[in-house]
This record gives sequence, structure tokens and C-alpha cells, in this order.
Amino acid sequence: MLSTGARREQILQAVQDQHRVRVSRLAQLFGVSTVTIRTDLRAMTAAGLLARQHGGARLATQALPEAPLAEKRIRHRERKLRIANRAAALVSPGDKLILDAGSTTLMLAQRLSASSPLTVFTNSLPIANEVGQVAGLRLIVSGGTLRQTSQSLQGPQAEASLQSFFFDKLFLGADGCDPDFGLSTHDVEDARLNACMVEHARQVIVLADGSKFGQLCLHRICALDRVHTVVSDASMPHSIRAALVANGIEVIIAEEN
Repeated sequence: MLSTGARREQILQAVQDQHRVRVSRLAQLFGVSTVTIRTDLRAMTAAGLLARQHGGARLATQALPEAPLAEKRIRHRERKLRIANRAAALVSPGDKLILDAGSTTLMLAQRLSASSPLTVFTNSLPIANEVGQVAGLRLIVSGGTLRQTSQSLQGPQAEASLQSFFFDKLFLGADGCDPDFGLSTHDVEDARLNACMVEHARQVIVLADGSKFGQLCLHRICALDRVHTVVSDASMPHSIRAALVANGIEVIIAEEN
């Protein structure tokens, strides 16, 4: 039987394909009760992904909005600075890193030092610009097509850029992090590239402030069983933290100084 996250991902795909779905049909399709399907639909409606209709659901008129990178840089800035500082302590000399595109990973990039020889792979133009200023640090930039909202490269060429590498640590941002659905993001090509990054890293370290937890976006990156560590701040809901720890994920809270 599918996990809750995998089932909800397939429900989203069914709604995209058919425009609307019925509870009874979904229960039959997935071999679960109608109570389980209604619970799924309530969770996805609360996340802004679906709109409920009598007997089923349809795709919401609008998915959760995505802010441009310039806005993300100032949103929850102090939280992100603390998370980036704490994440920097997880970098060891000689590490081979992937830095995903994002505002918190950009702050982490600004804290990498030439005193610790490192290799960094990124699909982010702002991160590449930061890391490129550090003498002695080896930088690998993915290929791909520019996505202006995030100032990042994506697409088949970006995914192919990873194929001949394997990295020690992936520092990954996510627009949504839910114990059942897993990590998710707004853009399908970002989700595909992030999933490739997960496959090519020994450790997956998620950097996310508390506002990201309990949120679902349209495109799933991976289940949380692929995540080793989460670095967040004190605003992370206690119930989410408990769920992550119960699933064997190390949770690091970046405290205020």
C-alpha cells in the first residue's frame, strides 16, 4: 500500500489530469477507506492545493504563491541568518557540497571560508557569484535554463550535470515540509532537479524556517525518509519536531544569540 505522501501526490496528479475527482473513486483506486480519502482532501485543501466539492474535490484556482528571490531574502531574515550560521558548522574541511538555490542556502554560501578547502555544486546564479569570490574553493555550476523567479538553472541539462558526481552533503531548501507529504516546491522542474540532488548526496540537510512546516506545495521533491538532518529555528511547531525525531531525523534548532 502506498504511503500517505505518495498517495496524496498521486491524488494531485489525478486532479490535474481530470480537473476534479470523487471520494468514492479515489477510495476504490487506492484501496483505502473513504474516511482516509476525505482526510487527504482536507489536508490538501488546507494547504491551498485543492478546493472541496460535494463528493470530491477540484484543483484550487491558485496554488500557494511563490515569492521572488529578492522578497524571500528579507522574509524571516533573522531566522534564516541563524539557520545559515548553524548550518555552516556542519561543513567540514574537504567536503563536497551541493547548495540548492534559495535564500537560506545563499546565506550559507556567504559563510563558506577559504580556510576549509571545499567543492561546491550549485544551480543558483547568486550562490555561484558568492562562492566564486572565495579563493581556493572549487565551484561547479550546473547547466540548464534560467528560471527568473529564483535566479536558478533547471531542466534536463541541469539534471544531467549531476550524473557524473556524488557529493557528501546536500543543503536543500523547500517551500513546504510536511511529515506525511514530505518536501515540496512550487515548480515541477525545480522538484525534479531537487530529487536528482537527493539521489547524488550522502547526507540530505534541509534548511527551513518554521513557516515552511506543515505546508504542502504542488510538486513533491521526496519523502522525509530521505532526509538526515533538518536545521530550523524555534518557530518550528513542536508537533512537527516530534514527528521528525520519531522518524529518525536529526533536528537542530538555531537559537537566538
